[in-house]
Amino acid sequence: MLAVRRLIFGDWQLKVMGLVIALGLWMYVHGEQGIQLTYNVPLELRNTPHTMQFSRQPPTTIEVHLEARREQLSKLVPGALRAVVDLTRVKSQRVELTLTPDHILRPDGVKVLSISPSQLVLEFEPIR
Repeated sequence: MLAVRRLIFGDWQLKVMGLVIALGLWMYVHGEQGIQLTYNVPLELRNTPHTMQFSRQPPTTIEVHLEARREQLSKLVPGALRAVVDLTRVKSQRVELTLTPDHILRPDGVKVLSISPSQLVLEFEPIR
């Protein structure tokens, strides 16, 4: 019984220090900064006005610079990322929109760092 107690509690300072070091290394590895990636994502323009058409075709894709943790990379599959702009309230023939991270549909935990182009200029003309 004394040998077991000595095995468990002997050199307890070294054992605590080893545990602290192991815990610190584990936190460092799992707390590392996210990986930064750039994707070309499709641009979806929803609810275009029925009485108007585009006079100049808008871009079909935009470039999005993202940050994700290593374990989230498997979620970044084609179709998981897209930019969606709702045009329900468009009334004029020229609309300038600023794309924000809210326009980018993405898995939880993926952060949008930048969008290019960040400004969209949409020009419409009446349907004849």
